[in-house]
Amino acid sequence: MKIVHISDLHFPTKIPFSSLRGKSVIGYLNYAVRRQKKYPPVLIETLIQTIEKLEYDALIISGDLTNVSHPSEFPRAKEWLKPILDDRTFIIPGNHDRYKKESVQPVLLFEKEFAPFLGEEVSKTNYLRKKEIGGFTLIGWDSNRPLPIAKANGSVRPEIISETNSFVNKPYVLVCHHPLWNPKFQEESNGHKMVNRKEVASLLKEKPPVLYLHGHTHTNWIKRPGEKAPFYVVNSASSTRLSDSKHISGFHIIDLNGNGKAAFRRFSYHTETNQFLESPLLIYDEEDGVI
Repeated sequence: MKIVHISDLHFPTKIPFSSLRGKSVIGYLNYAVRRQKKYPPVLIETLIQTIEKLEYDALIISGDLTNVSHPSEFPRAKEWLKPILDDRTFIIPGNHDRYKKESVQPVLLFEKEFAPFLGEEVSKTNYLRKKEIGGFTLIGWDSNRPLPIAKANGSVRPEIISETNSFVNKPYVLVCHHPLWNPKFQEESNGHKMVNRKEVASLLKEKPPVLYLHGHTHTNWIKRPGEKAPFYVVNSASSTRLSDSKHISGFHIIDLNGNGKAAFRRFSYHTETNQFLESPLLIYDEEDGVI
């Protein structure tokens, strides 16, 4: 199975300031003043066009399609993605898609817009989705919830892992927005990371996935299987962002065989040619980072 993994797309949407309240005012100002220039439309268009030309079995998007989860952002994100949305697509939400409580009540805005691409609901009480593609099961978790200003952490309840372990019976790919592992030079604060990730990694050892695909931290990496997390951890964030000294951005193409063996290629955007070109992998042993 060939997987294209992209993440943290943060599609640009012009939002009237008069429609913003509370945390969204600060979040949108931060985006408009500091981050928007890092996400040029030409890069986004080139990413979509590049994926359109690829042959693959699954396109996985591990969250953060929006910036402040304003109601207008979700249909706009869907417009950007329209050329590559089909039955091969599997999407989960990120923390920016749950940025404020109005994004989850009275209506789940992310689910409302992207329902056909979220997979089948497995749990009646928790966000747990699955989709079968190419002999593998894709599993989607939601580690996000609306939080106060300056908080972007996440968590996954143990019962979600128990539910996952109870029904998976063949090789699977797990998709969740927050990292389970970071390189030592990219450690996250308690206000940004998955706060119970040691527990999550430990519980996953009962029935480990082949791959754990995520985003959230805007630089690419791959962690090889190790003792604490016996599976690959792959970060493809932020696929629509210009790279700089602190953000090595792009996306991955992953080839999985029936035995769960994986081969990786990484692609990054080159401004001089307006192309995504194959680039060196950023791959580490588990000991090179922290869970």
